[in-house]
Amino acid sequence: MNSYRVSFYKDLLNSDGHSFKCLQRQVDVQSDGPSQALVQAEQLVDNERLNADCVEVVHLPASHIESEHTAGLSTAPCKHTWSRAS
Repeated sequence: MNSYRVSFYKDLLNSDGHSFKCLQRQVDVQSDGPSQALVQAEQLVDNERLNADCVEVVHLPASHIESEHTAGLSTAPCKHTWSRAS
């Protein structure tokens, strides 16, 4: 099993009319892969209510769990992004 951080974002406009991603919810799950992590996170979070425009799944290296209170990660996390079609 691997650790993943799943982040749900909504696309919003700032006062200047520029779009930005606003983090709505973030959960950490244990799964065999990023797709399964997304399914698990959607079961934990009411994604229908959030109506997220974008979901990012980041693989958390084992060293991250042991040293999550340190300044940085020793390896770059692997990120998977899913976006809804507008």
